Order: sequence, then structure tokens, then C-alpha cells
Amino acid sequence: MKASLVWSSPKPEMTIAVAMRRCYSTKTIEEIEIELEKKGPEYWKFLLAKCLQDKSLDVLEHFTMSLLLDGMTEEEMSAILRKFQYVRATSLGDSDWLVSVNARTLVELWRDGGGRPLAESIVIELRKQGVSPLFDELAFR
Repeated sequence: MKASLVWSSPKPEMTIAVAMRRCYSTKTIEEIEIELEKKGPEYWKFLLAKCLQDKSLDVLEHFTMSLLLDGMTEEEMSAILRKFQYVRATSLGDSDWLVSVNARTLVELWRDGGGRPLAESIVIELRKQGVSPLFDELAFR
């Protein structure tokens, strides 16, 4: 199975960090963004690690991606769609799919035996494209 990235949320780690800080702050999103920019990627990494450690995965839903998948049968995709309700897939014929997923679901796929091959294909593509290196380091290494 091969994944090709079509689209991803811009600045995924920053987006997740903003979502985490906004949950417990009365500051505006703009103020939080300025604060996070000043603190830099090491602070974002701290927030991401805390999220994954505490299993507060809901903030990961703000990082979304769309991919083309090649080499997945309809039976395999049906099994994924039944088990992971937030995966969206459109058949493009044969074994090709357009798939949308958020980072929370990607982590859940990664942790599940049946979903792991799909997650690995997606993570390989995200690494190749340089998308979300901090998230990748903490969630998948």
C-alpha cells in the first residue's frame, strides 16, 4: 500500500498547541498564537508530549490530511471504515482511494493491529513530505 499526500493542515504542531492552550485560556486565538510563536517549537513539543501522555487526543483532531492510497482492497477499506468512524474514503476504482483522516484517528490506527498498515503508509508519506516532524517524533517513533 502506498500513500501520497494531497493536503495537510498548515503548521499542524502549532494548530494542536493552539487548541491545547485555548481549552484552558480566556485569551484570544491570536494572543495564544503570538505567545506560542515566542515560546517556539520546544514548547509545542512539550504540549504534544503532554497530550499523548495524558491521552487527551481530542486536540489532535484539528490536524487533518487528505491522501491518495494505492493498493488497498475494498474489503480492507471496509474493515477500516467500520472500525474507525472518522476515516473518510472515496473509491477511485480498482484499489485506489481518496482518504481523509485526522491525527487522532491516525494515532488510533497506529495503535491498532488492523489499522497499523494504513497508518504506517500515511506516516511514511508524512515523513517524506516533512509534515509534522515533532508530532511524528512523539507519536510514531
